[in-house]
Amino acid sequence: MRYALFAAGVISAALFTQPSTMAHSFHVTPYLQTATPSSIWISWETSGGEESIVHWGTTRNLGQQSTGQSKTGHILSRIHEVQLINLTPDTVYFYRVKTHDVMSDIHNFKTPPLASQEKSARILAMSDMQQDSSNPNKFRDVINTGVIPYVENTLGVSLHEGLNMTLIPGDLVDNGNHYNSWKNTFFNPIAPLARHVPTYPAPGNHENDSRYFFNYFNLPTNGSPNYLEHWWFKDHSNIRVISLDTNSNYRIDEQLQWLDNVLTQTCSNTDIDFVFAQMHHPHKSEMWLAGETDYSGKIVAKIEQFSSSCNKPSIHFFGHTHAYSRGTSRDHKHAMVNVASAGGNLDYFDEYAQTDYTEFAVSQDEYGFVVVDVEAGDDPAFEIKRISLGDENTPLNNVIRDTLKVKLNNTAPYTPEVLWPQAGAINASCSTATATLFADADLDLFGAAHWQVSGQCDDFSTPLFDHWYQHKNIWNEQDTQAGKAPNKVALQGLVKNQQYCVRVRMRDRALAWSQWSSPIAFTTSSSTQLSDNLLLNPGAEQAVTHWQGTGPIESLTDGQCDSVSPHDGRHLFAVGGICNNEQDFGQAFQRIDVHNYATLIDQGGIKAHYSAFMRNFNGSDTPAIKLEFKDVQLQTLTTSAPLNGANSSWQAFTGNALIPPQTRYIDFVLTGTRRNGTDNDSYFDSLNLQIQTETSNCPTINNRGPSNAPIEHITQQIVPSGNLLQNPSAETGIDGWSGAGPIESLKADQCDSVVPFQGEQFFAIGGVCQGETAQGSVYQRVDLQSYSSQITHGAIQLNFGGMLRNYSGKDTPSIQLSLFNHAGELIEHSPALTTQSAQWQSATGQITLPIDTAFVDFVLTGKRNHGSDNDSYFDALYLTIQQ
Repeated sequence: MRYALFAAGVISAALFTQPSTMAHSFHVTPYLQTATPSSIWISWETSGGEESIVHWGTTRNLGQQSTGQSKTGHILSRIHEVQLINLTPDTVYFYRVKTHDVMSDIHNFKTPPLASQEKSARILAMSDMQQDSSNPNKFRDVINTGVIPYVENTLGVSLHEGLNMTLIPGDLVDNGNHYNSWKNTFFNPIAPLARHVPTYPAPGNHENDSRYFFNYFNLPTNGSPNYLEHWWFKDHSNIRVISLDTNSNYRIDEQLQWLDNVLTQTCSNTDIDFVFAQMHHPHKSEMWLAGETDYSGKIVAKIEQFSSSCNKPSIHFFGHTHAYSRGTSRDHKHAMVNVASAGGNLDYFDEYAQTDYTEFAVSQDEYGFVVVDVEAGDDPAFEIKRISLGDENTPLNNVIRDTLKVKLNNTAPYTPEVLWPQAGAINASCSTATATLFADADLDLFGAAHWQVSGQCDDFSTPLFDHWYQHKNIWNEQDTQAGKAPNKVALQGLVKNQQYCVRVRMRDRALAWSQWSSPIAFTTSSSTQLSDNLLLNPGAEQAVTHWQGTGPIESLTDGQCDSVSPHDGRHLFAVGGICNNEQDFGQAFQRIDVHNYATLIDQGGIKAHYSAFMRNFNGSDTPAIKLEFKDVQLQTLTTSAPLNGANSSWQAFTGNALIPPQTRYIDFVLTGTRRNGTDNDSYFDSLNLQIQTETSNCPTINNRGPSNAPIEHITQQIVPSGNLLQNPSAETGIDGWSGAGPIESLKADQCDSVVPFQGEQFFAIGGVCQGETAQGSVYQRVDLQSYSSQITHGAIQLNFGGMLRNYSGKDTPSIQLSLFNHAGELIEHSPALTTQSAQWQSATGQITLPIDTAFVDFVLTGKRNHGSDNDSYFDALYLTIQQ
C-alpha cells in the first residue's frame, strides 16, 4: 500500500511540476484575432504551460517581445492570448509565439489601414464547415485547394496582402461541446489561413453555445454588456462589419435594440460606406425552408431600412442551409448571401422543402466560398464573387459561378415608358405588356423590372397585379429567366370589359431603380375564343383519376383528416400528404394531348389560360400551379410562371402563357410545399386549362429606348461576347478547369517542357511534372442560357480554339466542344481541333448551336503517343459568341 501511495505521489508531482520543466506541444497553432490599425490579438493553444510570449517585428529578425495571459482550455491545455499594441497602420509584421519549449514558425500579417487612408479591402466569407462523415476532409480542401490557390495564384498576392479578414457566420464544428472537433476539424484545417488573416466567427446552432467558442475567440467587446462576444461590430477601412447571434436563446429584444443603436450611429459616420452583417440563420432560404427564422427577418428588415434611409448599401451573410444562394432586396440596396457550404453535407435540390423566391437570383448546391472586393475612395463599390468547388459528383476548381457589383454612387437608369398596353381599348388576351428597352447612362446592365396594374392611375397602394423579376434566376442549374425579354411581362388576371392602369420601373445590376413610368390607362374588350376546359377530373370528384406524379395527391371530402372544406362540389385535391405519407414537397400533374391544335400552335401567338382555386390551412404552406410545354418527344420547351397561393381561405388564381411552337403536350402541374407543421396543407379545387382556338391578332410592338436616352446608353441588347472562358491561358493556375486530368499550369521549360505562347504560363494535359497518363482530359462548363432566345432562332454560332503544340511532334493535344440542353443531356460534339506540331499552332473552329443548347463544355484532351510525359500543351484558348 505504501508503494502504491508513493507511486501515486510521484505521478501527482509530475502532473503539477513547474511547466518549464515539462515538454509541451501545440494543440492549436497561432491564429489572429480582432485587428485594428494599431493592434492585433494572437492566440494559440498548448498541451500545458502558462508562458504566453510573442516575438515580433517588421522583419524576420523580429526584435520585439510582448506577453499575455493563458486560460484553461481542455483538461490541462492552455489557451494563450497576447495583444500586440502600438503597431503602425497598413504595415506587414512578422511574429512567432512561444510557450516554454514550444515555439512556432515565423508567420506574418498586415495591420488594417486607417479609415482616412481610403484603402480598398477584400473579405473572405464562408460557413458551415462542420465535418461531414462522408467527406471528412472537405473543409481542408476548401482551404488548401480553394481559398489559398485563389488568393496566391488567381489574385497573385500573398494571403496577408490578399485578404483582410475572414467572416464565418456559424457552424464551425459539428458539435461545439466536443473538444476534438475544434482542434481537429476546425483549427487544424484553417491554420494555413488563420495565421495570416484575422478570423471573425458568429456562433451557429452546432456550436451549442459552448464555452469552447468563447474561450477560443477574442472578439470585439462592444456588444451588450451582458452578452459580450455574442454580438459586436468591427470597422475596416470604409466597411462596418456587424456580427449577430440568431440562436434560439438570443432571439431577444436587447439584441435588436443594440442593432438599432449601432445602425443609427453608423448612419452619421462619414467613414463608413457599407455595412456587412453576419448571422447564422436565414430569414429566407430557398434550399431549406425549415431553416428560416422570423427573428432573422426582423434583423434583415432593420438593415434594409438603414441601407435606404442612410444611402449605405449592405449585405447580410448567413449559413445554416448547406448551399450557396444570393439575392437582393426589392426595394433596398441590400444583398443577401448564403456563403455555405465549406464542408457540411450539401443540401441538394429536391432533398427538402424548397421554394424559388423572387429575391434570390442564384441557388447552387455546391461547396465553395465567397470573396467580396471593396473599393474605397471617391467611388466606393463592392463586388461579391462566389468561388465554387462543385459538388460530390462534379468537382470544380475555383470556378467563379456568380458575381454582383454594387456601387454607392450610382446613376439611376432612364425612366422606362410603357409601349403596350396603349391608352384605349385592348383585347384582354393581348396582355403581354411591353416597355422601352433598358437604358443606363453609366452603362450598367439590366438588373430587374417591376410592373404594377391598378384599377385607377392615381392609386397604386393596393395593386391588382404586382410583379417583379430579376435578370436571371438560376434554379437547379437552369436559368428560368433565360430567353425572356427583360422589357416584357404577361399581365395576369385581366378580364374583359374592365378599366386598368399600368406602370413599370427598371433596376440596374448595381441596385439603382429608375423612376416609375407614367401610368397608362386602358380598357379591356372581349376576349379571344377559348376551348372548353381540357382537364379531366378538375375538381377531384373522381378521386385522383387522370392525375399522376410522385405526389402524394389525395382527393378529400369536407374536413377529412382535419383538412378544409371544398371550394366547389364534394371533394378537393391535397398535394403533399394530409391523411398519410406527409412530405415537405409534393407534386402531381395531368398531361394534356394538344395534337389537335398543332397547326394553330405552330403558327405562333397562341396562349394557354390556366386557373385554380387554392388555399392552405393557416397561411403557411404553399400550393402552386404551373404549365410545362412539351414537344412530341416529351422534352420540355418552356415552363409558365407559377401561380402561388398561401392563404387560409379559397382564392382564385388565373394566368396565361404563350404556347411555344412544336408543343404537343401540356402538363398541368400542382405542387405543395410544407412550411410549417406535420401536414402539407396545399389544397386545390376547380382547376381549369383552356387554349385559344383562334389568334388574337395582337399588335406587333417595335422595340425602342426611352425617348431621352441616347442609343449608346441602351444596354439591354445582346452584343457579341468577349472570351467566355475563365483563366484561358493558365495565368491563374488551373482555376476554372475541372476533370480527371491531370492538368498543370507550367512556366517556361518547367519539368523539361516548352515556353508559353504568350504570358508566363500554359496548360499541360496528361502529366508532365507528375501523374503522367496515356490520356488526360479536363473541361470548363460555360452557361449559355442568357442567349436562349437567340439560340432558339438559330442565330448563334460559337467560335472556339487556341494555340496547341507538343514537345517533339509525337503527342496529340486537342480541343472539342460538348453541347448540352437544360436537363444536362448531351446534344452533340463539335469536330475536334488538333495538331501534332512541335511548334505553337493556331487551331480554330466554329459551330452553330442547336436550338435547345443551354451549356457548353470546352474540353481539352492530351494523348500520349511517345515517351513517359504527355506533352500536350495549350495556350491562349478562347470561346466567343457570334450572332
